[in-house]
Amino acid sequence: MDQPVTLILGLGQMTGEAVARRFADEGHAVIACDPSLKRVEKFSDSLRDRAIVHQEDLDTRIGVKNALAAALEAYGKVDHIVAVPPIPPKTPFVELDLAEFEKVHSKALRTSILTLQMFERHVAKRVEEAGETLGRRKQLGSVTFVLSLSAQQVNEGDFADAVVQHSILGVMRSGAVDLASKGIRVNAICALRPRAENEDPWLKKRTPLGRASLADEIADAALYLSLAKSAIITGETLTMDGGRSRLSGLIDDFDD
Repeated sequence: MDQPVTLILGLGQMTGEAVARRFADEGHAVIACDPSLKRVEKFSDSLRDRAIVHQEDLDTRIGVKNALAAALEAYGKVDHIVAVPPIPPKTPFVELDLAEFEKVHSKALRTSILTLQMFERHVAKRVEEAGETLGRRKQLGSVTFVLSLSAQQVNEGDFADAVVQHSILGVMRSGAVDLASKGIRVNAICALRPRAENEDPWLKKRTPLGRASLADEIADAALYLSLAKSAIITGETLTMDGGRSRLSGLIDDFDD
């Protein structure tokens, strides 16, 4: 069986590195791209011999295209994409700069849509070149977006993050329907990330399990969503919030 190839778009603070390590452990060839030179240099060192790490501006068509091209140059194909969009700065509605927000929102939407468009074209080209052998396979690839919990649960003061993450979630759901016939599955992970624990001192009181998701736990979930054993799952959101969303309307009582 050919070695699967996974492209990671965005490294985040810890999540992208954990995803790269987990997929490499499972035998995947891994290439990770991020717009931050500082992160690329850091992870290039820590992921030595485990993944190829490139700097790419993922906010543009050419950036996403270059990321895919780098994977094709290194491995000749891409089977899975794990996208980790950047989380906008915490911005309350009353402090929102509309012009700046429009730029952030537009970039996030453009990148998520371009990711699906270019991956679909790559898969279609592979099928065309391989013929019936590949075309008969029901699963030809997967895309998993790793989002913040704001994509599902909105907290006061998180206006920018919530709107951007909800928009990407919409792209995921609509894309899953349109790409199902192409053999491509599209899902999302909405996780209460470690960063949130540092920013929110009340997190432990508001979360039944008392902590944020670990980067390794998010990586394990992303791996599962890429496997053939999850072949029936598409258009779905795996929520990793330690039970926090189950407390809707009961948070005050729980805090007491």
